[in-house]
Parts: sequence; structure tokens; C-alpha cells
Amino acid sequence: MTDAAHLEAPTRLAPLELGDAPQAIYARLRELILSGNLKAGSQVKIQGIANDLGVSIVPVREAIRMLAAEGLMELRPNRSPIVAPLEIAEILEINTVRLALEPFYLEMAVPAHDDASLKRCAELISEDEAATDYMEKVELNRQFHLALIAPSGQKRALKLIDDQFEAISRFAQMLVMRGMRGHLHNEHAAILDAVAAGKAGVAVDLMHSHISSAAERIARELDRQRAAQR
Repeated sequence: MTDAAHLEAPTRLAPLELGDAPQAIYARLRELILSGNLKAGSQVKIQGIANDLGVSIVPVREAIRMLAAEGLMELRPNRSPIVAPLEIAEILEINTVRLALEPFYLEMAVPAHDDASLKRCAELISEDEAATDYMEKVELNRQFHLALIAPSGQKRALKLIDDQFEAISRFAQMLVMRGMRGHLHNEHAAILDAVAAGKAGVAVDLMHSHISSAAERIARELDRQRAAQR
């Protein structure tokens, strides 16, 4: 985003119809952030967005507060908010949480998988391979990981893991945009094969490697983007 009072094409927003609430503004801005059309660190001009949408600044401010609560926006006193920076430290923290949770609950889930749950996991891999919309691919990746662990029956753990996927959605879409998805498809298929064979130890080791390597790829992509901006 530039210093102009509105969003430049192609990110300029079409006016909202009457009846739309802050939730609609939130959804539009969130999609722009997760897609990368609003870059990390970009200023967000509240009045400019309100002008583009044909609304007052009140619902725009509320939408931005909602985004800030998710960690997607950063509020600044007496200054325009910005799209929250992408920090390698955040990737590493999320990676640590995932490494502590996912392999552990995957081991619990392996003996509880049945034909139906294994079929669903395989379908998610196929759907991901066929998908062309990067946001859809990010969502399918999330669904696959949760489907692998769901038979453990640990609902609180599933919620914690799901929260981590929400946090890394911007990072995950980088892999899609940089054409790295083939790596993840192969790794997903290998994990599922181990689960289907009842080889919990192998599945756990593969999951551990999968999560670690994904974080490393994202960190390299962040480094590449920062180097390109210098």
C-alpha cells in the first residue's frame, strides 16, 4: 500500500452495499492480507478505505481491531495501523508448538484410524493437488493435518493445533505462491502411508520432519523477500 488515501489497484475495494457490517470489511481486508496483496509492514489508511467502500470510518476501525486481535494488523498510537510484519521468530515459536503437539497426538490417532478416516485424508491430498486457488490449498492443508489427528479424540488439543494453522496461514500461502507445494504433497502422502500401515513411530518421525522442513522453507522465503527489498 502506498501513502495514497486509498488502496491502489488491484487492491482497491469496491463499495459495500447497505447492510454490510464491520465483519464484511474485516473479511475483505483479511483476504487481501492473507493473499499477500497487502504486504507486511504496509500502512493502512482508515479514511481512504472508508472512502473506497462508501462507509464511515467507524466500521473500518472495528474491522481493523478485529484483524489486530488475530495478529494480522498492528495498531500504532496516533499513526495509521500497519499490516503486521512477518517475523522469523514467530515462525519458530509456532513451529515449536506444532512439534510438541502434532506428533504426540498423531501417535495416539494412528490405531484409531479406520477406512473412512484414511479415505478422507487421501481425498484431502487429492483435492489439494487439484486445487489452483492458493487460499483453498492453504485450507486443504489445514484440514489434512487435523484429519490425521482427529481420531485421537482429543478435542482441546485439536483446537490448539487448529489455532496454530490460523496463525501460519500467511506463511503457508508463501509456499503455494513460490511453487513449493509438490514437496508437501509427497510428505503428506508418506505420512498417510505410514498411518495406514499402522506404523505409528514412522508416521511420527515423518510428521516431525515435515513440520520442521516446512518452517525452514518459509524462513528461507522470508529471507529471500527481505533481500529482494534491499
